[in-house]
Amino acid sequence: MKTIAINQYGSAEAFTMINMPKPEPQADEVQVAIHAFSLNPMDIAGRMGALSSPFTDLWSFPLVLGWDFSGVITKVGSDITSFKTGDAVFGSAAPAHAANNGTYGEFITVNTKELAHLPSGLSFDQAAALPIAGLTAYYGMKHNLNLQPGQKILIQGGAGGVGLFAVQIAKAFDAYVATTASANHRNLLVGLGADEVIDYHETNPAAVLHDYDAVFDTVGDIDTGLKVLKADGQLATIAAQPTDAQQHDQQKKAAFQFTQGSSEDLADLAKLTINGQVKLTIATLPFAVASVIKGHQAIESRHTTGKIVIHVTD
Repeated sequence: MKTIAINQYGSAEAFTMINMPKPEPQADEVQVAIHAFSLNPMDIAGRMGALSSPFTDLWSFPLVLGWDFSGVITKVGSDITSFKTGDAVFGSAAPAHAANNGTYGEFITVNTKELAHLPSGLSFDQAAALPIAGLTAYYGMKHNLNLQPGQKILIQGGAGGVGLFAVQIAKAFDAYVATTASANHRNLLVGLGADEVIDYHETNPAAVLHDYDAVFDTVGDIDTGLKVLKADGQLATIAAQPTDAQQHDQQKKAAFQFTQGSSEDLADLAKLTINGQVKLTIATLPFAVASVIKGHQAIESRHTTGKIVIHVTD
């Protein structure tokens, strides 16, 4: 199978097209012919050699990166009962995958913990944009922060890959949503339902927001988030580790989020997308080395909006 891989850690220019053997499914796995995959910041960390165990436990060179995908099942393991050959699916690969078993290729094998059927009304490209960023935001709103109708939440970094999902999911949960972003992203975020958009270049959110029930931090500014919270408020961060002092700030709760999504969460996320409560912002590129290089460089610039999807096949 064709893969876009690296032979050593380094810059985005290290990617090259390499033929590798197809991964074969274990008893509890399915093999999927990939139709699309999306890029994530953790892909950049993997390429640079900045990830550690458990991610790298099975890695060697040449190495195929990537976790998010959509496609069609081509083989099923003997223990699989909920999926069959020919099913269109989308999901996320396990954190630790073999060197030839990332998503930057034509086939992948995965277990079914974070795998869902592709519903009618959702394209392969759209579905590939959902798993990691979408599940991170969905898990934060539903399971971690337990966001309720009428509550007030600040989403720090609303224009990023996770932030765009979080703003929309919070609105789908009938919360009041404030978010931080550059001024050029204001119209986009208001169009997606944000009640307040604060230009963090001009205004400190803690100067204008008070007594918030929840903060979802995607930028690593925990101190500001804590100042916005009410006494018994809760902050979840995906961008920094709270210090001991931050974890014991009065009655406020601050914790790093370990996302543990499920097939059911993916299905719920897909429903929100199909019914229009989550609108996707996607840049789609063809399956080519140049596309992956361009995508990695764009994410490294920290000025991307939404998700970058690589279209492998129709």
